[in-house]
Amino acid sequence: MYEHGVYITDRTEQLLLFSAKGPWNDETMFRGVKELSQHISLLDQTIPWGQISCLYGESLMPPSTNEVFKKQTLIRKKLGLSAIAVIIKDSDISLTIQNQLSKTYIDAGIEHRFMQSPEQGIDWVQSMNIDFDPDYARRFFLANAL
Repeated sequence: MYEHGVYITDRTEQLLLFSAKGPWNDETMFRGVKELSQHISLLDQTIPWGQISCLYGESLMPPSTNEVFKKQTLIRKKLGLSAIAVIIKDSDISLTIQNQLSKTYIDAGIEHRFMQSPEQGIDWVQSMNIDFDPDYARRFFLANAL
């Protein structure tokens, strides 16, 4: 089966960066899990780490993909994920996307916020005492607007 959805990932110190455009399917999710796992393996899991995700378009997951996402979110929580900021851009269904993601983050016990811009996400994650280079994060989101 072909992948649906595209994404770009990176990391700066204790922060994962994720820019993506959906919708998603299982194949894209499995590839994303592998790539994010590589970044997570480089984190210092003895101190807080976080993520900023900027989602473009209709970034929804069908039920099977959402189940994989739920399992992976629980694993990331066990590995120390303490905060995630989500920015939703260019979407007619942003509330639906927020509801799908919020349920997973609440169930996993992960502090999360929905923001209007990457800059707001950067500010909030900084307030959560997560070490990262804010200028690097800004450049990432400027260069990877999907």
